[in-house]
Amino acid sequence: MTRGHLRRRVADETPEQKASREVVKLIRKLRWIGLEREAEQLQTALGGFPSDKRASLLAGPHSTD
Repeated sequence: MTRGHLRRRVADETPEQKASREVVKLIRKLRWIGLEREAEQLQTALGGFPSDKRASLLAGPHSTD
């Protein structure tokens, strides 16, 4: 994916899609630092987003090395 393509994709996001993406990032960070309960609460809240605007948590963990 080129940078221009990525910029267009982000620019075309709805406010709900952007908020959903940010919640997913926060969930991943909370899990990374060991705050599983808080991550689960946010994941439950993420379920309130419309499915077509909801970001995915299915991506595997990224290396932190």
